Amino acid sequence: MKELMVLAWRNVWRNRRRSLITISAIVFSVLIITLTRSLQYGSYDAMEASAVRMYTGEIQIQRPGYREEQTLAYALDGDEGAWRAALDSSPWLRASTRRLTAFGLVSSDASSAGAMVIGVEPEAEREVSRFTDRVTVGLPLQGDSGQEALLGQVLARNLQVEVGDTVVVLTQGWRNQMGADLYRVRGLLRTGSVEMDRGIMVLTLRDAQLLFSMEDRFTEVVLRTDDFRHAPAYAQFIRDDLPEDRFSVFDWDTLMPELRQMILLDNVSGAIYLLFLLVLVGFEIFNTTTMSVMERVREFGVLQALGMKPERIATLVLSELAIKIGVALLVSIGASALLLWYLNGHPLPMPADFAEMYEEFGFSLDSLVFSTRSAVFLEPLVSVAVIAVLATIYPVVRVFQLTTIDALRRG
Repeated sequence: MKELMVLAWRNVWRNRRRSLITISAIVFSVLIITLTRSLQYGSYDAMEASAVRMYTGEIQIQRPGYREEQTLAYALDGDEGAWRAALDSSPWLRASTRRLTAFGLVSSDASSAGAMVIGVEPEAEREVSRFTDRVTVGLPLQGDSGQEALLGQVLARNLQVEVGDTVVVLTQGWRNQMGADLYRVRGLLRTGSVEMDRGIMVLTLRDAQLLFSMEDRFTEVVLRTDDFRHAPAYAQFIRDDLPEDRFSVFDWDTLMPELRQMILLDNVSGAIYLLFLLVLVGFEIFNTTTMSVMERVREFGVLQALGMKPERIATLVLSELAIKIGVALLVSIGASALLLWYLNGHPLPMPADFAEMYEEFGFSLDSLVFSTRSAVFLEPLVSVAVIAVLATIYPVVRVFQLTTIDALRRG
């Protein structure tokens, strides 16, 4: 076997021009696949982090039935300490906040519109999400912002109000009590989602509780953890500590299924593109390997005449290909690792057009993010290795079919 490997190395060096073509094709394809998948996975991570921090949060604790009905009848009671005890025993918890979410009719002197009214704890909310800070005109809410509100930009435009104007809110509160009050517009929000900007009004939690006659009640507790990717596991820990009949715990992946579907669709389209690239690489390997075998038919005939069996010759061909692929993959891994290490430390600015496109979908991205997760390196290595093996089947079969007389005659 040692002599066979030495001979394989010599043949690779002797045919270094053709070997270099094969190695270059593999290195180029692995680099392209690695960079593309790294950018895809990095963009997915950035999109998920942006979506989670924008509004939804990583984990939400609600009353069973609230997610389906979205009514105040499923509000949480502030006196219930079970969920607080579960959070106090969670070392991975970084921040939590309470919200009261309901609906009302917002009116101005010019017009009226339905809106989702959200009561927040301003300081605590900033630790969990960013939507209350995306104020384009005016000022964000503070803890002492009594009788003040933030309006979505589109909602403010439809109502024809500006910062400093007053709006009236009419609601149906707790146990069908009617609620009505005046609020001064403190600021205008631009979340990036047109639908959300068209129908969002933000109050302090205290003002919302008074408006909806829900003293010490709220509709959800929103959490931020040390890593949003572990939110499903953390949610399960909390779920195990709380009674199922009183609390429902949802992670962001469950609360935003449309985000997962969008990422899955984009990932599939990217995989199809990379599949075409792999097919091209496979044809290159197939072509060079087949040509190498056809050009050396006489050589194989001589080796057979000297007593070398066809399976040994096939092993020689496979060894030569393994050497080429091994060298190519080693170079690819080194080049990819160095390039991604540099890109991680020096992120590329996001083109303005792409940033605006992401903004339209509610994602705030200012740079191209490259991921270094293990799948970025494993996917191209495994896929290229599989393609290479498939591409060598026909040449190796041809070697097995060669007879000494046919080989010498063709040569």
